[in-house]
Amino acid sequence: MNNSKLERKQKKCISECKHCSGKACGKCQSKANRYQKYHDANIPTFFWDESISKFGGNKIFKNKIRETASDLDGMYDSGKSLILVGGLGTGKTYMSCCMLKLATIKGYSCWYSSMMEVVNKIVSEKDNSFISRIMNSDFLVLDEFDSRWIFPSENAERMFSSNMEYIIRNRFQNQLPTIICSNTSNVDSVLKDFYGEAFSSLKTKYAEVVYVAGGDLRRKHA
Repeated sequence: MNNSKLERKQKKCISECKHCSGKACGKCQSKANRYQKYHDANIPTFFWDESISKFGGNKIFKNKIRETASDLDGMYDSGKSLILVGGLGTGKTYMSCCMLKLATIKGYSCWYSSMMEVVNKIVSEKDNSFISRIMNSDFLVLDEFDSRWIFPSENAERMFSSNMEYIIRNRFQNQLPTIICSNTSNVDSVLKDFYGEAFSSLKTKYAEVVYVAGGDLRRKHA
């Protein structure tokens, strides 16, 4: 993630602070420190200043996430995972990032990743340090877990499915909360062959599937 963006946002939140007019009081310093935590967790900058209370989408979904986020310690202790399934722009990424931000503030190790990044790191780069991070972070958001991604070959697709199923299995069985966001209604079809069946079994045992209704919120702000 871009370090200059982090530095500019930190400087801006201090210079525009209504409480100290740029003198770096405790409130703006605390906000700058939160930005650092979000940056270190790879949370997209767009969501740094958003919150669950600001969410303007489906109210049932909002209440569900608010309830879950109110007890992140309990979520971690139980190893509860969520799979958010819904159309484009329904707020899955927004809400998952809000939960991840709250977890970082509470001191948990957190990481945000998209499926495109996972595909590149596992299939193309074979980045073991990245795999270790997404396997072992206390809280993980795996965004865009979708069947729309095109793999370079059948072998690469099979290799990715194998690695992804292994990662998810380990996280679920080790009770590490994982929030998976998908635009694919039949989320079991994302991983291929046996690995899709294995994922379906893991999902049933370890995760709660939340279906997110509503239209594309991004169009309202276009």
